[in-house]
Amino acid sequence: MGLPGDEGGIEGLPLQLLIVAIVAGITAPIVYAGLDAYDHGQVASRVEGEVLRLTRAAQQYAVAGGGAETLTLDFRGGLFVSVDYVWIGDRPGGSFANVVRYRIAGEGERVVLVERPAVSLAGPDNRTLALGAGTYEIHLEVLYDSVVVSVAE
Repeated sequence: MGLPGDEGGIEGLPLQLLIVAIVAGITAPIVYAGLDAYDHGQVASRVEGEVLRLTRAAQQYAVAGGGAETLTLDFRGGLFVSVDYVWIGDRPGGSFANVVRYRIAGEGERVVLVERPAVSLAGPDNRTLALGAGTYEIHLEVLYDSVVVSVAE
């Protein structure tokens, strides 16, 4: 299997390897971009779903006037994308008391407003509960006029 009339010696296996290298070089970035976009969408969807699950539970207990629950929330990153932070609430009466903020690498901060009904969220020390990437057991408990959110031990 050679090129007819090629006396220069560029034939057979070296030419096939060159073609394979060129094709791989062209397709690898496209495959990586596709996997990155898919992973990014999966992580964003999972984190948003977990934040909404947390806020809905907080609203239910606040409306009920009391109660507590421990939720397992998954804020892990993906293969190509990481979760920078998830910040829950603020001090009671603070400007971010009814807000959950999170950031996924490569994006701006996303904000979920806990309204209708508005619920004040606070960490166990009456400050923002700051979480990084990972899986957490989050304990919700209604105390006085806010929902206290803490990492269960």
